[in-house]
Amino acid sequence: MWQLALPLATLAASASGVPQTIEEGSAALPLQATLQPSSTVYLMRHCVRSTYLPDLYGGQEPAYLANYTDGGDLPDWGVAPTLCTARGRRIVQGQGRSLQSEVFARIGGTNQSLKVVYDAGSTRDNTTALDFLQGLGLPFLKRDGDGEIFTPTWPGCPKVPAAAQEAAVTAQLAAVPQPHDYEARVAALQELLGPGVANFTTMPDVVAGGPVGLLGGSFVASSWIEAMLLQYGAGLPMAFGRVTPSMLYELLELHIYYRAVADRPFVIEQRGESNLLAHLLRDLQAEGSGASLYVGHDTNLDGIAVMLSLSWPDPKPYPPDTTVPGGLLRLTASGAGDAATVSAAFLYPETFANDEGQVAEVPAYFADGRSAMPLAQLTRMAKARIDPRCVRLEAWADEERQ
Repeated sequence: MWQLALPLATLAASASGVPQTIEEGSAALPLQATLQPSSTVYLMRHCVRSTYLPDLYGGQEPAYLANYTDGGDLPDWGVAPTLCTARGRRIVQGQGRSLQSEVFARIGGTNQSLKVVYDAGSTRDNTTALDFLQGLGLPFLKRDGDGEIFTPTWPGCPKVPAAAQEAAVTAQLAAVPQPHDYEARVAALQELLGPGVANFTTMPDVVAGGPVGLLGGSFVASSWIEAMLLQYGAGLPMAFGRVTPSMLYELLELHIYYRAVADRPFVIEQRGESNLLAHLLRDLQAEGSGASLYVGHDTNLDGIAVMLSLSWPDPKPYPPDTTVPGGLLRLTASGAGDAATVSAAFLYPETFANDEGQVAEVPAYFADGRSAMPLAQLTRMAKARIDPRCVRLEAWADEERQ
């Protein structure tokens, strides 16, 4: 029996915001856009994609989601594995149209002051950047691919040893509160999917030191929930038509919990996101008005949130700290000198019920419960947490040598 109406996890942030829809072409821009900010940085998760092949990785067996259901193979995505789906591309284009007034206000109407960077190791990130620019009305704007900004690969940036990763995930298991009735809800999901050749409720969770920090039943359940979200965005039946949108929104709490345990330990995020954070910080400190768009992954949104102690507790209808496809973290620097501040917000497609890509916005909060802090304070915090061995940025290197 499927059970709903279970509460979301309590977050540390004390304040919450109400989503504000940003109308296409509206003269009523968000408050930050009317302040003529000196610089804005957007960090965006890519489009709604198809699943991996096989669906599960990191040594998880069985490795296909179809093994855990009586529904058979997942419906065809219409594209090769991990690429943007057709409907997912339309949603991103719609997001560009929805945000056109805001972005143009922040770049002063000149496309030369919009920098676009995507993860060159991911075709879907390039596609997302292109589609977003098309929605903005800037389809020919230059965009740069750079994989190492998003995932450092050089030897000088040491990988987290397996033992250290296992210790970090184990610590997260103890520190992160489990959602209410977690095991019962996971069991309800398996019952909904029906009996397959494998049952993820009977699989113990195993802390691992590889690409997946926590293997077992929770990983499979989280992967199934992510697949349902992608199906919804692609316009496909969720779990063979057995899951409704309201059920999905509650299930996503389990997915976000899993990611908080397996993917969000600081030692993992410090290694993975130091280079990206250094680039974001450099752009926020740039003189003159302008904006930057970095197109990456949910892992990057999670990582920067960890590095800056950020949360977005009320992105309705999604659970807190969602990293839904098309979600954007926006950091805006306003003012000058000692008076300069940085405000944070999370923007996201308000629904996948259609492909319009209308964007909603909620505040993102730092650890002190505020959605803004002095730029100097943000800079000190970021530099204290960045591992300089994992940064490739000439301006950063020059400053470190001083």
